Amino acid sequence: MSFWRRWLGRGAPDAEPEGAAPEPELPAFPYPLVAVPGRDAVQEWLRLRELWRPEGACPVLLGPREQVESAREGLAGADVAATLRAAAGLTAREVLDRRLRELEQDFAGDPPTEDESGLFVPQGEWPATPSRGHQLGAHRDITTDRPYPVVYLARIPTPHAYETPAYLNYGAWNACPATEEHVALHRHWHERHGSEIYAIAGDVVECWVPRPPEDRAGAEALAREQCLYCDDIVHQGTQTLLNLAAELKDAPAWFFWWD
Repeated sequence: MSFWRRWLGRGAPDAEPEGAAPEPELPAFPYPLVAVPGRDAVQEWLRLRELWRPEGACPVLLGPREQVESAREGLAGADVAATLRAAAGLTAREVLDRRLRELEQDFAGDPPTEDESGLFVPQGEWPATPSRGHQLGAHRDITTDRPYPVVYLARIPTPHAYETPAYLNYGAWNACPATEEHVALHRHWHERHGSEIYAIAGDVVECWVPRPPEDRAGAEALAREQCLYCDDIVHQGTQTLLNLAAELKDAPAWFFWWD
């Protein structure tokens, strides 16, 4: 089963092993942490979202302890204020155009002849079988598809979930966009679809989406944007742009992953 497919079409959550309990000691982290059983992560995130927003904060799932430690290491040299200023000066169109120019440079010597989408991925056909879309899953072990015994939610000092990449200094490695680009695009998607970042866990970003596109045209437009943001979700996931669009139509959650 592919990496992408293991994140799609999940059934009812498996029960945790008997005796699983939150670890008694929280990892060191610059923002306050809350430990919760993995099976309760989505419900707890929704609860804390409502509780903390009036206080000017929001929750983000970091994952199990080792991913918290990795996130802490990534904070070295972070300048949150400078990143937010840079993001404020960017529109989504500017970010997407920049990402397209980078793709054009990457493929300049050998453009793929089968491409019909203009994004260097196959266009494909609209699938005959409707997709159930992505389900939030960063609180689950990708190797077993079972909830982690314990995951950690960080209290980020902003009411705007789209700003969490700046507070976590997330991005600018391999094909992962620069931190300010994450912020600008997630601000754009929040304005259009109400999406909020649920998890920044290792190389994965997941979003909770209360207003996904309801028609094919809207889903295709969003798929083009998301492919420019994270083309691995097509190249190593849905395989075609229209498969991605079908996954996004009416989907309550989004998934991004950078190799």
